[in-house]
Amino acid sequence: MFKNPSFLFDMICTAVWLVLILRYARKGFLASVVQLSGNLVSLLGAHQLSGACAGWVFENLLAGGFRTQIAASISAGGVVDLSGIAEKYAGFLPAGFRASVVAACERSIGAVLADNAVVLADTIVEKVLQPLLTPVITLVLFFLFYALLRLLVSMLVTVLGLVNKLPVIGTVNRWLGWITGGMTALLDIYMVLCVVWGIIVITGGNLNVLNDSVLGGSLYYKLFNVFNPFL
Repeated sequence: MFKNPSFLFDMICTAVWLVLILRYARKGFLASVVQLSGNLVSLLGAHQLSGACAGWVFENLLAGGFRTQIAASISAGGVVDLSGIAEKYAGFLPAGFRASVVAACERSIGAVLADNAVVLADTIVEKVLQPLLTPVITLVLFFLFYALLRLLVSMLVTVLGLVNKLPVIGTVNRWLGWITGGMTALLDIYMVLCVVWGIIVITGGNLNVLNDSVLGGSLYYKLFNVFNPFL
């Protein structure tokens, strides 16, 4: 049992959860409520902001350079290798994912194969690179926005933690903190699983100790996949 990676992963998650419960409970009820609410707002806000900004980031910061490089390559060589382009610019993504996007593009790109290199490069960027890289940009922005929002929440929680020093009110505040602390800690575990899932996707499941096969039996990972915000 203890040699089963999924079981060990669940044990680690449980241990982290208990430690976090203790940490949040010490802050008290008011601070834990704000922490829990703030974490939920951070999670939802990061999800919405990352989804809204990912397309803008790709189009304004990456697409122009891709179009120029691909058009120059087509003009020089005269050959369109969609698989090679996908591997060059998104080779860190799983091969199966790249192949599915390339196959979908090949079915719709025939109409522009006889057109000039600039038009063809624009089509490749839109049909191949954008579907490949936008999810990755979304994932990165999600964690960035979440970290920034959590920082703001932590500042408020620090102030509310002073309530524990008040007589009577402080005692009640500390005891009720165990309840909200448990829920807040569970949300933190959820964020850890988001990171784990992100690593698995970006590495294409090629890590021996961190892939879908290894974690397939994990209760935490199964529950996370039911509520995966990226799917």
